[in-house]
Amino acid sequence: HGFTPEWGNFGDDSGGECGVPTARRFTMPANGNGVFWYSHEYASVHTTTISSEHDLGPGSLQYKWLEADLKSINRTATPWVLVEMHRPLYESEDFWDQTVVSVGLRYEIEDLLYKYKVDMVLAGHYHAYVRTCDGLYQSRCHNGGPVHITVGTAGAALDAGRLYQQNWTEYFDHTEWGYGRITVSNASHLHWEFVRAGPTNDTRAGTVSDDVWIVRNTNRNRM
Repeated sequence: HGFTPEWGNFGDDSGGECGVPTARRFTMPANGNGVFWYSHEYASVHTTTISSEHDLGPGSLQYKWLEADLKSINRTATPWVLVEMHRPLYESEDFWDQTVVSVGLRYEIEDLLYKYKVDMVLAGHYHAYVRTCDGLYQSRCHNGGPVHITVGTAGAALDAGRLYQQNWTEYFDHTEWGYGRITVSNASHLHWEFVRAGPTNDTRAGTVSDDVWIVRNTNRNRM
């Protein structure tokens, strides 16, 4: 049986078969649970990948692993901490069954991300690009949390949804495909860009549609 919380819309996950090809064909760092949750470091960035399709509730195996991983990070060696997951904690399109899942995920792990001062949460699932304000925690901007970014624009048909009323979306685009690019300048400045993708005859392909600087002080507080 798959993970089926009362707030979820996961279905039966094809009896657990959906993840089999990925699990059998790819190898990830052996510090978590195969392809589903793991972490790695590159230069000054610690990236933690978790599974929104498995139990993330306090007391679950994944939650315990996530807390241990975040707790173990040496923020002097790797001051930037990114969390990657399939479903976002914050996404402002008016697909209400999906919004309920986002709220459920916030209930499970948002306090943990806040406690360990995660800088950025990257997600997909929605076929659109959304960037929230920085410091987002408990639906309030500049409140000590990370910036949440959804990039679900790799090539599938884009969403036709509208935004529901909220105050934390800083940029939304469901009209063009694209990808994200991160440039880390130093321990205090990280540059995020959303880059338009397109065929060779698209003169705008490769141009930056949205960008923002994420700035932290030496205590990892938001600036």
